[in-house]
Amino acid sequence: MARFAPYVAVAILGVLASTLLAPPRAARADLAGIARDTGARTLGAARGYASVALWLRAGDAYRRGDLYETTATYHLIRELQPRNPAVYSYLAWNEAYNLAGQFPEPERRMEWVARGFATLRQGQKALPGDAGLRLDEWHFVLNRSIGQPLGVLETELPAWGRTDPAWAAVVELARERHSALGESDRRRLRWFLDEIGLQPLIFEAPDKPVAERTPLEDMQAKALESLTPAVLELLGLCNWCRYHLMTLILSEAQRIAYRPLALDLALLNSYLWAHRYLVGGHAEFVPRYRQGVASAFKAGIDNALRYGGEPAGAAFAAHVRENFADVPELLPE
Repeated sequence: MARFAPYVAVAILGVLASTLLAPPRAARADLAGIARDTGARTLGAARGYASVALWLRAGDAYRRGDLYETTATYHLIRELQPRNPAVYSYLAWNEAYNLAGQFPEPERRMEWVARGFATLRQGQKALPGDAGLRLDEWHFVLNRSIGQPLGVLETELPAWGRTDPAWAAVVELARERHSALGESDRRRLRWFLDEIGLQPLIFEAPDKPVAERTPLEDMQAKALESLTPAVLELLGLCNWCRYHLMTLILSEAQRIAYRPLALDLALLNSYLWAHRYLVGGHAEFVPRYRQGVASAFKAGIDNALRYGGEPAGAAFAAHVRENFADVPELLPE
């Protein structure tokens, strides 16, 4: 029987491919779902073998640098394992980072970044109790906004605008400020985002004495100082908007009972950053941050107690208080 194993594997993958491929254009849209469901049932006990084969194929394609085959294979795996969060996580990462990085044009890069966010939201909808996919979205916002802050905010606006209309209004203000930029400012903004990027905590670099700056901080400070007030205002709006968005994402996730302590810490740090970089004229968010920090602090301690009892709870509280040393008034007594 061993000599027939390769043919069995080919047959399995043949059935899988024939049932998962898109139907003819004239077919009804719901036939695609029927075909996929039928294909998965047809595999029966061989479904596990097909999944393993596809995971191996995805890994091999990635090592070969064939990112499109990697993505296509993850799509097939998702049909076989729709309850596996790793599928959504790997697929979204490949779209938002690997494939996006293949294009020098910001617009083309943003198309793939948006696909990555959409994949994460699909996973969150399929697996509402998985905290890891929420953390993935948090990381995507933080990291992908370094080079394309407004693009990330616009991508996330439909998902979170109704949740927080006040935040959505500031995002709209940032869009207006970007539309009002002249051609020279647009070129300067593009240069800054391509060469420097809206790095986390970058706005602290100019506040440091020159003698105390690292070479990286000195470069960041000089780059910021070269920008016009209009570009700096836009970057300030985008910077705050992303941190506030990160609080929204993890505030939802903190309701998940089984979540890593890293999520609680990330949420509290997001509140800290959002408060630190709050743009002028929006002081109405400060009471919300105090309330949010108090709630997240208590929930984080409770989560730490579940993991490791009193020592873990005390260690969590001490770590957070150290992070908030500059603004202790945000923490409850």
